[in-house]
Amino acid sequence: KVQAELELTSADLEKYKGVSDSLDNVVSEQQKELQELEQKIKNLKVAAKKDASKKKELEDALAEYKQKYDAALEKIDQLITENNMLKNQNAELTTNVQSLTEDKTNLQQKVNTAALIKTEYLKIKTLKKKTLGDGFAETSLAKKVDKFNICFTLLDNKLASSGDKAVHVRIIGPDKKVISQGSATFKRADTNEDVEFTSTLFVEYKNDGKKDVCVDYSDAGGNFPSGIYTVEVYIDQVLSARGGVVLK
Repeated sequence: KVQAELELTSADLEKYKGVSDSLDNVVSEQQKELQELEQKIKNLKVAAKKDASKKKELEDALAEYKQKYDAALEKIDQLITENNMLKNQNAELTTNVQSLTEDKTNLQQKVNTAALIKTEYLKIKTLKKKTLGDGFAETSLAKKVDKFNICFTLLDNKLASSGDKAVHVRIIGPDKKVISQGSATFKRADTNEDVEFTSTLFVEYKNDGKKDVCVDYSDAGGNFPSGIYTVEVYIDQVLSARGGVVLK
């Protein structure tokens, strides 16, 4: 059991290499520290079979190992997040103005584009619960993610009617499937097709200025695999924004 745990930990840290030289150095440093403790644990495991008094020392070493491993993950996560090493990958996933314009051009014969409510400043954050205290902190590690925080701004449009507006958010995982806790769908206004979504809410739209909107999505199991995630925002059943994020 001890050996299996250590092998899993070593493999888990190894996968964070290859992003940048600075991160590789940090991972190697953390692995070196852990390997020294690994050897100690292996020796104690052998000794504990012959001497029962060594079992307490073995348990303490395992606890120390877990603490150091968690600290190593935090350090790696902090480096990835603070230095924004995934910026270029995320930028490639974010829909630019030209492609959004093309999408809306295709809608002209099917919906009244003049009355569409546009969005800007789409921001996608992946968050983890803070180890100490309340609240959340940003993370770039898939295994640490507790929830997605998706924020954007609705622009005013004098041709659009005021009132409650349906907002649908789709989070598409690395397997190209929509992440959801059910199978609810809405009907797209432009194609009339049924589309599965992740989360929905109604926003009071007064059409008297910009309005900031945020949507959170959490998975009770917290099982978000590493890879590319695409986020789509629909306003009144019409695609309004698309972006992405990469989790390591």
